[in-house]
Amino acid sequence: MRSGIVRPGFDAQVVALRSPAGSAPARWRSADRSGAWSRWAPAPGGCTAGAGDAAPATEQLAFVTVPNAPAVDLDLPPGSRAVVLNGTDGPALRPASAEVSERSRLAGLPFLSRAAWGADESLRFDAAGVEKYPPTFWPVQTFTVHHTATGNDDPDPAARMRAIYRYQAIDLGYGDFGYHFLVDEAGRVYEGRRSGGDVLPGFDPAGWMVNGSHVGGYNAGNVGVVLLGTFVAREPTAAARRSLTLLLAALTGWCHVDPLASVTYVNPISGLRRSVPAIAGHQDWGPTECPGGVLSGMLGDLRQEIAAVLADPRRSAFVG
Repeated sequence: MRSGIVRPGFDAQVVALRSPAGSAPARWRSADRSGAWSRWAPAPGGCTAGAGDAAPATEQLAFVTVPNAPAVDLDLPPGSRAVVLNGTDGPALRPASAEVSERSRLAGLPFLSRAAWGADESLRFDAAGVEKYPPTFWPVQTFTVHHTATGNDDPDPAARMRAIYRYQAIDLGYGDFGYHFLVDEAGRVYEGRRSGGDVLPGFDPAGWMVNGSHVGGYNAGNVGVVLLGTFVAREPTAAARRSLTLLLAALTGWCHVDPLASVTYVNPISGLRRSVPAIAGHQDWGPTECPGGVLSGMLGDLRQEIAAVLADPRRSAFVG
């Protein structure tokens, strides 16, 4: 859809926006059940698109959290598109797989597998039953921290997971979740991109990561970890920060990546190169608001905290 009033037939929870990179911000307003409209508000700047390894992204993506609105009015910049989503009772968002994971903790943290948060595994396949984004595996070079640019104080993060997954898998054409791991405000870790029945979600038994779609042009060998929420002017919760630290400590230890190092990333598919921190923010890869100015400013301390965890003999299990 483009600019104008949208009545999706269900209560809108999220509006996903897709615009040419460098576009002016979109505006939005929502109606309540009496028909009264809210004031116009600017959409967040969002992130550059994440799919592909051939070249850097040319589009930017953003999510607007709306209050279960029966109608939304959008004022979009030229060339933009929008999709209205609802992770509770909107289109195609219920589990369709009998796959169940017994894992309920990861790196000592509360963990929700794809089955646990309600991933509809049928979204990964086309009408002929062919997987749209078959997994390929690559040695880990870097980790990248993102935010989802969705609303903070989210009452139903699993519903938000289902909405983002549907948007990335279907509307953006990624064929699956773009990120490998997600962390909510309570510190729960969610499985993102599907890698199969492996020792560690997101990886194969040899420790190679499954390719994702989170930094356009720089995906292969780059593990994407995202915090649910927006951190342009607000810090993550203490629980989210703790889980992000411990999750990245476990992953960097297992993959033998120095969290304090800088690396020259080389895309093994395209040959694209870029010098970045081993634990980067999305902004280290190109112009984007992600992961928000506040979270970006915390990454230096975060790397030091991860290194301290890895140096603690009580955390020896984190080192592969």
